[in-house]
Amino acid sequence: MDTESSHSTHTKSYKELATSRPRVLGWLRSAAILDGDWGTSVAYVMGIGFSLAGYASFWHLTAMMFLTTLVAINYITICRLYPNGGGVYTSVYHRSPMLGVIGALLLAADYIVTMSLSVLDACHYFNVSNPTLIAIIIVLAIGAINWYGPKHSGGLALLISLMTLAVLSTIIAFSFETAITKAHIEQPSGGFFHNWGIFTGFVLSLSGVEAISNMTGLMRDPARDSRRAILSVLTKVVIANILLGLAMHAIPGLQPGDHLEDMLRFLGEHYVGQWFGWFVALSLGILLISAANTALNGLISVQFLMAIDRELPSSLRRLNKYGVPILPFVIATISPVLVLLFVHDVETMAHLYAIGVVGAITMNLGSTATDKDVSLKPFTKYLTIASAIIMLLIEISIALNKHEAAIFVAIILTVGLTARYYAKKRFVTQQVPQESLVSLPQPTKKRRRTSIPSAKYLLAMKGFNERLLRFAVEEAKQRGALLFILRVQEIAVGTLPERIEMHVNGIEEKIEKICLDSGIDFQIISIPSYDVGYTIAEQAATFGVDRVILGATKRSVLENMLRGNVVRSLGTLLPEDVQLIIFGG
Repeated sequence: MDTESSHSTHTKSYKELATSRPRVLGWLRSAAILDGDWGTSVAYVMGIGFSLAGYASFWHLTAMMFLTTLVAINYITICRLYPNGGGVYTSVYHRSPMLGVIGALLLAADYIVTMSLSVLDACHYFNVSNPTLIAIIIVLAIGAINWYGPKHSGGLALLISLMTLAVLSTIIAFSFETAITKAHIEQPSGGFFHNWGIFTGFVLSLSGVEAISNMTGLMRDPARDSRRAILSVLTKVVIANILLGLAMHAIPGLQPGDHLEDMLRFLGEHYVGQWFGWFVALSLGILLISAANTALNGLISVQFLMAIDRELPSSLRRLNKYGVPILPFVIATISPVLVLLFVHDVETMAHLYAIGVVGAITMNLGSTATDKDVSLKPFTKYLTIASAIIMLLIEISIALNKHEAAIFVAIILTVGLTARYYAKKRFVTQQVPQESLVSLPQPTKKRRRTSIPSAKYLLAMKGFNERLLRFAVEEAKQRGALLFILRVQEIAVGTLPERIEMHVNGIEEKIEKICLDSGIDFQIISIPSYDVGYTIAEQAATFGVDRVILGATKRSVLENMLRGNVVRSLGTLLPEDVQLIIFGG
């Protein structure tokens, strides 16, 4: 049975529950979601590179593609080692909670700038008159939509990814002959340190690679699916950057700074036609906004998980009625707006972005390579160590040369670590007792059976609906059925931890009393989940029920559009021999 622990200072009781962790992503949808983050680098990396190095930028771009490939190979290993989520927070936290929090804060800095940079660059592709103002409006709109729960549909991501691939392929096809035969590539000027500074100034093709390790907990086969997703997106990123980079170098008369924010639209108009620019703008603009949406959900998730681990204040765990953590949502929406208010150009944001993602990758690689509990082949281990050293050197260079980036990440770390200090201090003051927990989910309440049930019914409820409960109880009583009462606590946060502490509000006692008074056999099961439909179907299959009973809910058209429909989801997940009963009382 799930173990309860009371917080004496608050007269509230809490219970730790095993969570539902549905694995619903195959490699193709995983690749599409990854492409919506990692693949966006092609939209701005060439323009920034040309702004820094002109017609010699191809060498720096090639070096970046080599580094991107090296890091991607390492993340194939990380995803294999951490099938339940291998992001920097997870991989480092079990060795050092403090370092794990620092890694998570660096990742949070990355997410914040990803939102700002992606939406701002999308506005430049759309060629709006006031890109900063429109970017702020779009960020707030993304936040408003996500108030109803995270929006990262693999099907939609796949459609966006295919549309972008078609646009990039068209530009490559029209420019290929010119790019191969007429590209003007100059030798880099200056010494090693000068060119190293240029290289570290636009290390943006690493954008999003950390995201794939955070998705392994959602994949059907984490090792296989993550490998295929990484290799497919890596192939697109490398080929697109190299061939489009050559196409850029084949255009005479370009000056550093020309089309810094919308280089791909310029290439489309130059090689295909002026009319094609809008196709480029539409596809890349949507892809960049999708990347911002993914980053917002990532930022909400990392704050919530740290709060669950008591590394951040418990107030960050409070949920709205749709299961979205309220304070993390507010922080994730407002933070990129604040960045946009102070920084208005893509190049400066690129510096702010790089220091966060490079730091997070460095810590993830370094921790994995030096972890004695992780089994790595010698070559893989040395490759990971070498990669971590290279990334560390890049991080140091960015911090020393890009003062605005160092100040930005220092602010994020200061705020985050201060919040951690007060969270730890408050937790110690409260002295909350913790009891040992069982490793598997168990029903919270059950009645001893007096006979073999003729049928098994499952009633799914998010809250407490007495009329629905009494209807299900009466149905079970009339047919001598065992009634499973599934209470799904929706938490709209990507991959949840294996167990999570939830506030007990007395609803289970009310349910138990009604069931005991009726004399039926019953079991009450409480499960936190981010996918209600999947969890209901999962439990129905686990217990082999004959009937699933749901209550009809009254929701607006907007809610149904933004949140989806549990009934529709169950219709596709439940076996045909399981009846689905909708009670509208």
